[in-house]
Amino acid sequence: MDYLIIIENTATGFSAYAPDLPGCIATGRTLDEVRSRMRDAVEFHIEGLKLEGYPVPRPTSKAVFFDLGESGNFEGERRVETLYDIKTFAAKAGIAPSTARVYAHRYGIGRKLGRGWVFTDADLKALHGAVTA
Repeated sequence: MDYLIIIENTATGFSAYAPDLPGCIATGRTLDEVRSRMRDAVEFHIEGLKLEGYPVPRPTSKAVFFDLGESGNFEGERRVETLYDIKTFAAKAGIAPSTARVYAHRYGIGRKLGRGWVFTDADLKALHGAVTA
């Protein structure tokens, strides 16, 4: 299940929350720190719901960017893409992370971001098309 996580800048760093998991929040001084803490918070939150016998809410939230342009008038919108780290992408593609790295170079999928690679659903489709062709 894919839960939307909202990350916001704060005066002291970053905060994050999951709209579909009320009360599930995290903070951190850096973006990496808040992301790591939020992963732990989501796992802890869901574990707690299960232990108490509560149902785990299904994710329903979606994110869209509105382009307001220079004039402030609505000019269009685009769906927020889901980014996968290399391990998650490899698992979804049914390949090893090292193979995903090779395919990224060979087929021009994914992109380097910071110290690692990120991939999208479009990269999964492109990989499937390239490998089966």
